[in-house]
Amino acid sequence: MASGYPVNERIFILKGDETLGPFEIDEIFEGLERGELRYDDVCLREGAGETERIRQILDWDDHKASPPLPSATQDAGDEPGPNDPEPEEKQTSSRVALYHGHRSIIAFPLPFLGLVGGIVGAVWLYPAGALYPLSGMVIAVLSLTYLSLTRYTREYFITNRRVELVTGLIARSSKEVRITDIRAVNVTCEGIPGIFGVGKVDFFTIGDHPEVSFTDAWAAKEIKTLVRKLQDAGS
Repeated sequence: MASGYPVNERIFILKGDETLGPFEIDEIFEGLERGELRYDDVCLREGAGETERIRQILDWDDHKASPPLPSATQDAGDEPGPNDPEPEEKQTSSRVALYHGHRSIIAFPLPFLGLVGGIVGAVWLYPAGALYPLSGMVIAVLSLTYLSLTRYTREYFITNRRVELVTGLIARSSKEVRITDIRAVNVTCEGIPGIFGVGKVDFFTIGDHPEVSFTDAWAAKEIKTLVRKLQDAGS
């Protein structure tokens, strides 16, 4: 899965002299919803050597991490009004990047084999002369270029509010749907890539055609689980 969303990880929360947990990610979401946890709480992934903040575990954008709390010296005119949301509500409603992914290279076995075979062949044929290793490196470079273009011209994002597909290399286009508008999520895993969890995730709102599709996505079933948990948390 793409970096950021700690699926199947156990996380400890450090509060003062206490160590709480371990928690799974859905339990942390529940604690945030109930106000028992805050996005700035210090936490530690099981087996990790460095502590992080909860917002870092969730790939929170640093400049949107936490709204400043009013200080003791704040003027009375700057205090929140009766209709203003509390700081924790503002924090919860901000955009949280929970998933960022690309098309998996497992879905493209021939270019992948060309990359690996080109490198191995160049090393193995090096004693035979310069021409053979050069041919192997050309194959490897072409395969790497193809995989890079295929992978990075489609990006997948899931925040606490939206599912978004971004396509293109220079001229970028995007298509998104709101989490609350998603009516159905279909997952299709086929062939050898499907054995490794790579598949297509279709998001439906109205009608029989998906508004957004994540093709060749890694951990496709876990993407569906994430979206369903976000819907349950917002219901």
